[in-house]
Amino acid sequence: MTLTVNQIGDNPQQPGIYAETYIPDQLIAGNMKLVTSNGILGSGTLQRGAILGQQTGTVVSAAGTNTGNGTIGSITKGAAVQAGLYTLTATSATNFTVAGPDGLALPNATVGTAYVGADLNFTITAGGTAFVAGDEFTLNVPSGNYVLSKATAQDGSQIPCAILADFSDASGGAVACGVYVMGEFNVNAILPDASWGANAAAWGPTLTQMFRQFGIFLKSVQTATDPT
Repeated sequence: MTLTVNQIGDNPQQPGIYAETYIPDQLIAGNMKLVTSNGILGSGTLQRGAILGQQTGTVVSAAGTNTGNGTIGSITKGAAVQAGLYTLTATSATNFTVAGPDGLALPNATVGTAYVGADLNFTITAGGTAFVAGDEFTLNVPSGNYVLSKATAQDGSQIPCAILADFSDASGGAVACGVYVMGEFNVNAILPDASWGANAAAWGPTLTQMFRQFGIFLKSVQTATDPT
């Protein structure tokens, strides 16, 4: 680190006048008690007022470009489950290796037999075409982090449940953030993802209804245009 030295004369002061004006963002829209909470923002660079959902949905499975056309189902979480991707890789028509998000090997899985583990429980079912070595499934366990809520999401974050209280930058990885979990807010000042609509007239009715179950009430009380 270098120190920059700025030189000034003997009398740098000059007559003048200035004013500072605080202009609120008008996000808060009522006298209802605000309730905040600490959370983890999983991704994105978001401004105060962003509409958040939480990645708490069910485990999602995805098949690779497999030769075998079998399926995987009956997926539930165990007590030691980790957030992230579990990878199941076939070593034969009837056996799969299982690796956790940390890359460590877990007990192998057998096609047609219920897999019961500390992390996950599932069953791989054979199809009309047998699996071959290299066939793969991935199981994505949601993290529980907050992310920008999108109507098209399938990991639980499609349900808006909080409003970001201050600017947060998670572009380089998850960061701690503050969120509003109860209160009255200006529907014209919130910042939802475009999947909810282009403006307050479009997103207002849907988000107002969805937020009520969490004690968050959206009100159309002002335009959120800076006063002049």
